[in-house]
Amino acid sequence: MLIFHLTSSLPIIKTAVISTLLIGTVQLMTSCDSQPSSSNNDGIAQTNTAQTNTVDKDKAKNDEMSVNPAPTDTSAMDKAQTNKAAGIADEQIVSPSGYQKLSFGQVITPELLSSLEMTKAKSDNEQCYYVSNPELSYIDKEYGERAAVLYQIIDGKVALISIQDPSVSFYKDINVGDSATAVMKVHDDELTYEVDKYAVDGDYYSLIANVNFKIIKESPLGESLKDENIELNNKQDKLPLQIEYHIKGGQKFSDSTIKATEWTADNKNLLKGEVESIDIGIPEAIYLVEGCS
Repeated sequence: MLIFHLTSSLPIIKTAVISTLLIGTVQLMTSCDSQPSSSNNDGIAQTNTAQTNTVDKDKAKNDEMSVNPAPTDTSAMDKAQTNKAAGIADEQIVSPSGYQKLSFGQVITPELLSSLEMTKAKSDNEQCYYVSNPELSYIDKEYGERAAVLYQIIDGKVALISIQDPSVSFYKDINVGDSATAVMKVHDDELTYEVDKYAVDGDYYSLIANVNFKIIKESPLGESLKDENIELNNKQDKLPLQIEYHIKGGQKFSDSTIKATEWTADNKNLLKGEVESIDIGIPEAIYLVEGCS
């Protein structure tokens, strides 16, 4: 009975052992396939971390640029704007540089006048005439509509600019309508007085200032300044210029002239009237009494 029992139990034990081994092998294979290696996990984790750090850095950089934008060099822009503003201002102020794109000594042609929409006054004198811009006019209480600014052309070149409109700016901060005393103050009394030959009682006279030159030799009375009588202050200047303030409402205190060096306290006290018009131009044009004569 014992021998029979051992013989019959051996296959059962063998079968159990084989089954156990097979189950263990399957579990081991399943475990290997379902769990990635630690080296792979570490690589993926490092890659994800690097990508996250890059995104975070880019976001931080963008946030910083939006809050603190990169500084720009505004000096060139400021300079361009300043030059443009200065150019516009120069065009709006009568000065030794000229006015409205016309300068002293500039050659005048019909084409240029047409481009600037200038009109020529009717005149038989082709050597001396006036031009103006019809768009620049004003209403004078006494004379009605008049040209705000006149340009005198002598020998085909701009010789003089005359301001008639009180609203037109002059570089000396004197406007039509200002007092004669204000003119004297602006020029530190360095003005020559000339009485209008048609004003018997002296109610019309002129105050004349030299702009960019000094007199080295006096001209004979009644003659305009010559090149040999003057010396330009700056070498870059090509033409001597003078200012003439036409004053009305004054009173006569000289038969002809009072030089800039000859003013007395009594003369200054007698100085009255207001500016009727302002001329700036070459001495030859200033010397002319009536337009081109």
